[in-house]
Parts: sequence; structure tokens; C-alpha cells
Amino acid sequence: MDRTEFEAIVAQAMLAPSAHNTQPARWRLDGACIEVHADLSRRLPVGDPDDRDLEVSCGAAVEGTVLAMAARGVGADVTLSEGPVEAGLRMIARIALKTTADTGDVELANEVSNRLTHRAGFAPSPQETLRDWRADHMTLVQDASQIEWLAGQIDIASARVMRSRDFRSELLHWVRLREGDPNYHTDGLNREVLVMDAATARFAPTILGGRLYDMLSFLGLGPHLSGEAARSCGAGAVALFHWPENESMVAAGRAFYRSWLQATARGLVGWPAAALADDPLTRAAVSDRFSIPADRVLFNALRLGVANGATPSRKRLSVREVIV
Repeated sequence: MDRTEFEAIVAQAMLAPSAHNTQPARWRLDGACIEVHADLSRRLPVGDPDDRDLEVSCGAAVEGTVLAMAARGVGADVTLSEGPVEAGLRMIARIALKTTADTGDVELANEVSNRLTHRAGFAPSPQETLRDWRADHMTLVQDASQIEWLAGQIDIASARVMRSRDFRSELLHWVRLREGDPNYHTDGLNREVLVMDAATARFAPTILGGRLYDMLSFLGLGPHLSGEAARSCGAGAVALFHWPENESMVAAGRAFYRSWLQATARGLVGWPAAALADDPLTRAAVSDRFSIPADRVLFNALRLGVANGATPSRKRLSVREVIV
């Protein structure tokens, strides 16, 4: 594999989703192998103290690498490997080349450029869109009343998480509300991605960063401040992702990304609702309601449906910034 081909693979692989669009994955070419590392400077120590979301994000990047190789007719042999931390990087996986790619990987690779996160809500989607879609790591909820319940739980979980001023400060670090922000088009969550009008964007840092939010939350207005229920209820389905509690969350991230691409192939956009898994109370309530086995942990949820309009383009770092 020459440098040009390696960079082309990374350019496609880095389109994988990540928490807060932090893009923590880093790639290194080592002879005939590609290494994927986690850049620990892009951790979320408040919102993700156990690095679960970091590992899921890097797992998605590993799967993205496999699919990018498949798009070029090259197979991949993945070895998950947590090595020592060197220069702020932690080894996640080593990917060796195989002679041929799996047919299913080639087909799924075609959906990478089409996958979108859409936060503006959904248009009605036919039930048959998700017919016969099953996976061991996923519980698919399509009943409207159950989706409405989940929408309420998402708002409750978000409000609980947002009570922490440290969490809000960390979130603001990754939010880009001014087009003059040098990172507006590269990483994090900008105003268009968040579906936020200019007036709200102007005052959001003041509200989220200070005591005003604390007071409003104390008055029980938290779900109204961070609420998404009206848009969430329009989803055609909510996919609940769970994984064996003692197994690799990097592997979970690979499975999560594949499922999202499978939904893309069915004409759907996605909108993650990780707060359901981040908040212990809603995680327990959702796991109980949908009979998720006790030895599995809910690690993410994805609202799915037909986009109700245009979706903002992805924001990504340059290829050179993610190659080490």
C-alpha cells in the first residue's frame, strides 16, 4: 500500500460518526498494516468518564477503515489491541490486508458517503422500510406510543446530564456557534448541525455557562431547555444498541456503524440519543421496558426516519491532521 492509497482510505474512514464530532481516531501506516489509535486529547472526561463513547467512536473508525479498504477491493483482518499510551495516543486496532474483500463490506462501503446525522426532525416513513431488519446487538422500536415514551425519556436524560455545570462547560468546548470560529467547519457541533437559529446561538453560551441555567433547571424547566421530544416523536423507529457488558466497546462501535449504514441503505437518516445510555436512571428504565438482558449494557440509541428537508454537510478535520 502506498501513501496515496493510504490517505484515500483514511479520507473515507474518517467519515465515521463520533461523540460530539470529536473525531478521536488517528491512523498510522506501519508497513502493510494500518493502525488505528485514540487521541486522548479528544476525550470527554466529564460526559464520558469511562471512555465508552471514545471507544465506540474509535470502533466506528475501525469499521470505516475496513469498509474503505473493501471499496478498493482489499480485505481486512482486524486485531483489536489496547497498547500503551504513547504521545497521547492509545492503540485501538491493527488492520492487516487480505487478498479479497467481503461482498457485504463492498456493498456497505457504498453507503458511507450517504450516511447523515439529521437533527431537524423526520418526515413520515413507511413501516416496510425497516421490514426484516434485525441484529443481536439492536432492539428496534417502531410502535408510535413506545417512540413517544422514548422521546420523553431522552428529554429527561438530557436534562439530568445538563444539570452538571462541568458537563455544560465541556459541551460548550465542542459547540461552534459563530462562523468566525476557526473550528466551525472542521469538528464539534456547529449552529447549522444543531439546528439552532442565530438569536439562540448568540445567547446560548451565557445561558449554558452560568447560573441562569442552574436556576431554570431547579425550577423544573430543564427538559424544556434541552427538549427534543417534538422532533423525536416523528422518528419512524428508534434503534436501541446494547452489547455484552464485559466485551469490547470498540467492537460495539463497529457494529453500531454498520447498523447505521444499513439504515442508510434503506433511505433513512439517523439522530443519536446517547443521553439515554449516559444517564443511569433512563438506561435502567429503557433496559427494563424493552427487556434488554441483564448481561448487556445499553450504549446508544439512534432515532431513524426519512429526512424532512436538507441536512447540513459533515464537518471534518483534514486528512493530514488525523494521520500520525
